[in-house]
Amino acid sequence: MRATRPPGEADLMQSTPFELPCVGVVITCHNYRAYVEDAIRSVLAQTYQRWTCVIVDDASTDGSTDHVRQLLQAIGDPRLSLLVRSQNGGQLAAFRDGLAASDAPFLAFLDADDIWLPDFLVAHLSAHLNATRPAAMSSSDVYLIDSDRTVLSGTYLMLRKPRSRTDASGTATTPGKQLGEMAPEIVYASEYPITYFGPEAYGWMWAPTSSMVFRRGALEPVLAFPFKSRMGTDYIAATCAHLAAGSLILSECLGLYRLHGASVSAGTAYAGGHVQQSPGYRTHEIAMGKDVLDYVLADATRLGAINGRHFVPGFLSQHVKRFGDLGNDPRLLPFLDRRSRWRRLRKRLTRGLRGLFTKV
Repeated sequence: MRATRPPGEADLMQSTPFELPCVGVVITCHNYRAYVEDAIRSVLAQTYQRWTCVIVDDASTDGSTDHVRQLLQAIGDPRLSLLVRSQNGGQLAAFRDGLAASDAPFLAFLDADDIWLPDFLVAHLSAHLNATRPAAMSSSDVYLIDSDRTVLSGTYLMLRKPRSRTDASGTATTPGKQLGEMAPEIVYASEYPITYFGPEAYGWMWAPTSSMVFRRGALEPVLAFPFKSRMGTDYIAATCAHLAAGSLILSECLGLYRLHGASVSAGTAYAGGHVQQSPGYRTHEIAMGKDVLDYVLADATRLGAINGRHFVPGFLSQHVKRFGDLGNDPRLLPFLDRRSRWRRLRKRLTRGLRGLFTKV
């Protein structure tokens, strides 16, 4: 038997002021004149059209600024704007400027040398509007391409999507149907799995910057923090935002991640985007780990209120294992249990005594 609505309910539903969320797109550009037009046109080609886009030029010296200005004038779309930095501030500064230029509830960052496929925004919003678990951010798989757009690999290997029956997985999540219900002209369906990982899941699980969409409420406190690193912003932003409400991992390839210059080596493509780093990279890596540690310690009260009192100590324990050089920070002591405090104190005393007898 088919159910019927009470009189007037149909009219009430039609008059309900639902509104699709706007996405603030931020294209960060530094000396990518040869590629930035591809990035801009990939935003224009999105099947989901409720967006604004600011191109943040980070003091380019290759003519990118004038090129983008002329391009926007020719396109004539009021949703596109250009913000030019007078001094190069690095990716983190460009992220902050892009965030400040938008009031949208969702933020998506696109590197000027990368490209989105047409369903990028609609897929991410469908994932975020699922009826199971709200998340701080989402990340989707990407194709790896070279400077000429030749596809080198069909996946970004470090994305933590299910790849076999033996893979450790999070919680399977079904995309929301709200977009299609509120806007019948939006037709999108995907058979690719979406996986939710809660804030307690530790470690890199995402594809790079151009695969990510953040909820504004999760990203704002992160970008407001005075990090010291200029680069590695995708690691810092994703790791810290994830701590608020977890991540949605979309298995579908929704973008093109460009490998060019020194990054295109014989091993890069078959390694799924994993590039062998130089010996000096470890210093940079530890600096980023220190930035994350500083953020978590400063935000411990809020994160504990969201996720429970054991959350921050659990995260710090994993983080110190990952970045062993950070383990001697005295600020960690209040977050250790009594046994761990005594073990750490004993190690310090042992090292001190060894140093004393060595000098003698």
